[in-house]
Amino acid sequence: MPRFIQIDNAKNLTFYHIRLINSPNFHLVLNKLQEITVWGIVIDTPADARNTDGIDPGAATDVTIAKSVIRTGDDNIAIKVGNSGPTRFISILDNHFYSGHGMSIGSETNSGISDILIKDLTLNGTTSGIRIKSDSSRGGIVENLQVENVCLRNNKWPITLDTAYEGKKGNLIPWYHPISLKNVSGNGGKVVLNGYYSDHPLDVTFDGVKIDNLQG
Repeated sequence: MPRFIQIDNAKNLTFYHIRLINSPNFHLVLNKLQEITVWGIVIDTPADARNTDGIDPGAATDVTIAKSVIRTGDDNIAIKVGNSGPTRFISILDNHFYSGHGMSIGSETNSGISDILIKDLTLNGTTSGIRIKSDSSRGGIVENLQVENVCLRNNKWPITLDTAYEGKKGNLIPWYHPISLKNVSGNGGKVVLNGYYSDHPLDVTFDGVKIDNLQG
């Protein structure tokens, strides 16, 4: 199925006050881009529409996604990178997510993801909330992730840091460090914290994180 918008190898682009509805596949794919602003857009696709990621920055640098509303059938935003170079300096600011699979990093993290700020985010009814997902078939370093002021509602997995996402095996070790979650609140669901080995531990700090009525 075709992707709605895919842009490769570009610089200095702005997506402003546009509406993307019912894509048959990913909505907005930003591959090998620099200096990108996504501001005030709406993505609206049913929750049962498979493989309909909202926004996917990959091998991208200096990206800001702000004041947008995303309702979809897969990851609302997925920051990822394969073998095409790192993804870094990404700011996700003042956004609202409804149905979807949440604010994701991965599952491809091969070339490294770094210097990510996620701030002032509401996730209402997403299956996952804040999620880093990878495994040793496609893993790499995710570092310097700062998450602040997040409101979670009606999420199955409000926080997930998983280094064995699909259980596939290889030599590409996922390693998440340092990760900071500050002023994150939610109600219900299950928190997943799954490091790799003791020499690649999860390095995560919780400051003002409160998830009520957690499941075992």
